[in-house]
Amino acid sequence: MTNLYTIGEVARFLKISAKTLRHYDQLNLLKPSYIDPDTKYRYFSYDQFFIIDVIRYLNKTLCIPLEDVKKLLDEDKDNSKLLTLLECHSNQLHEKIAALEYSKQLTDTLIADIKYKKESPEKIEMYEQYLMSRNLYYIELDTSIYDIDKYVTRNISNIITLNSKENNTMCLLFSLSEYTKTQNLNVKGFGIFSDKKIPELKSKTIREGRYITQPFLYSEENTVTALKVLTRYASIKDIRIDDTAFLVSKMVDVSVSSKYGYFMELQVMHHI
Repeated sequence: MTNLYTIGEVARFLKISAKTLRHYDQLNLLKPSYIDPDTKYRYFSYDQFFIIDVIRYLNKTLCIPLEDVKKLLDEDKDNSKLLTLLECHSNQLHEKIAALEYSKQLTDTLIADIKYKKESPEKIEMYEQYLMSRNLYYIELDTSIYDIDKYVTRNISNIITLNSKENNTMCLLFSLSEYTKTQNLNVKGFGIFSDKKIPELKSKTIREGRYITQPFLYSEENTVTALKVLTRYASIKDIRIDDTAFLVSKMVDVSVSSKYGYFMELQVMHHI
């Protein structure tokens, strides 16, 4: 039994949990050097301490999954095979880093939004604002506002997982002339604003200019009401407005418990 150590002893010496050592054994990553036939106690040799350190370095420092660590240890140390495995891992790390950076960006945006809302509570009153040109990338639709949820749910993952640096702002498109004619509010498109081209989606450049803006808390009925109020305002003021109306909101607002807590802005371009 010289130079053999129990799982508990190895755990103390190397500051590793016994559970982890048993997991290595289950994965056939590191089998005990000796198993007592009577007690079934597992023993590791002193030489295996080095292997344990290598496994921990590859798994904890280089973030290589244990399944791939096993492949590395099982290889015959041919440099070309080792290089291929490490290059593949490097590419996976690059993708994970990009995904984490994207998540960090969106998280910071959500934090800033919540802080802003605390300092400047949203007001539900019509106003006019001057907006710079924006690039909208969207999916064409032709569905009632009352059915939009299933289309947004179906397409949202296709939009937010694209390689874009969008700022968590989504947009629905409406045709005012169609609504006036049919009295049915149909969504003509759903998309996001992005400074980066998204070839998978249709694109529209929303022109720079003055926009009549009607904020409101979302509901299908409130959307219809906001549209009526906005068009009535334009009519009374004899303001010529575009046919396309844009319903703008955050893609995700973690500060609300349902879609009916979302703060929306209906925007229509004002021709002076």
